[in-house]
Amino acid sequence: AGEPRRRRRPLAFLASAPRGGAQGRLMAMRSAFCTSLRPLRPLRRMPSMAPTPLFPLELSARRPPLSAGLASERRFSAEAAQASTTQASPADGEVPQPTRQQLSRLFVNSAVPFVAFGIVDQSVLIWAGDAIDNTVGVCLGLPTLVAAAMGQVLSDTCGVTFGGTIEAVCLKLGLPLPGLTDAQQRLGVTKRVSTLGGVIGVIVGCIIGMSNLLLIDLQASERARKAKALETIMKTVMADGRSSMSCERATLWIVDKEAGELWSSIATGVDGILRVNYTKDVSIAGWVAQHSETANVADVTKDPRWRRDHGLSDFVPKSMLVGPVVRDGEAVAVIQLLNKREGERIATFNANDEKVLQMLCGHVAIFMEQLS
Repeated sequence: AGEPRRRRRPLAFLASAPRGGAQGRLMAMRSAFCTSLRPLRPLRRMPSMAPTPLFPLELSARRPPLSAGLASERRFSAEAAQASTTQASPADGEVPQPTRQQLSRLFVNSAVPFVAFGIVDQSVLIWAGDAIDNTVGVCLGLPTLVAAAMGQVLSDTCGVTFGGTIEAVCLKLGLPLPGLTDAQQRLGVTKRVSTLGGVIGVIVGCIIGMSNLLLIDLQASERARKAKALETIMKTVMADGRSSMSCERATLWIVDKEAGELWSSIATGVDGILRVNYTKDVSIAGWVAQHSETANVADVTKDPRWRRDHGLSDFVPKSMLVGPVVRDGEAVAVIQLLNKREGERIATFNANDEKVLQMLCGHVAIFMEQLS
């Protein structure tokens, strides 16, 4: 135990190795190093293991490859873009333009119903407006434009009420249809042709409906309106003239040169409108209207110009004084006074009566000028 520890020689071959030979020592070291190593055990070969798939074989076999899905998605996107482009811009060469025959048929189908609408609208407007103008317009003193507006209300009402009937009748005419698709009906040229057909149809229908004016007396309402306008003033004038002249009857005749007659709605003791033809010298009042001169007749029954007036067959006058209402050198009216009374007998009109009548005719001329 007390002996000093000796250095351990790592390799035994160093003791036996020749000290002087360097090459021998090197060879001995290599041999000893190789023999000192234990041989390694050969590794056991493990069985090869294939990678486990993420999905079962059945599902993975049925699953399409990623490249196929991307191709399908690209194809669907392209088809959707093409469809949206076609729907958004049908006029950009995608929708076929209507043919000339289709446009002509569309024009006819659009125009024919509106021709019927124009005829009905214009006819109702004319007849209803004329009836309103001759009745309500004359009584209330309404202008002709108001009567036309009231007739337009009835006309529009008839258009709404019978619109379906008119369209049904037009469909039964058997007109050829244009045969346009929904996309073609949205084209600008289609809309313009349809609108043009409707406009021309309405114009033609209204022109045809205006033929009703040939069946209506256009001057009747004007005469009635003038008579209504003159009635208030003339009643006062004729009442004062009748009382101041002490005569039984007084009549104001209006001259209608276009019709060639005298008409009156202001005649003492007579209701309604009287009409007398003055172009054939069948009355003394007509003679005064033609010659614009005053006529003083003492005995009417002995005057060759006198005939029994229409509407006055039950009254036979004795004396008569007739004076013209002159304006611009022409007679526009005639005032007729019948049977001057002096007590219980019928007297003849004198010169003073003629002066009073001339003054009365002057006042009436002023009133008529203001009304015109």
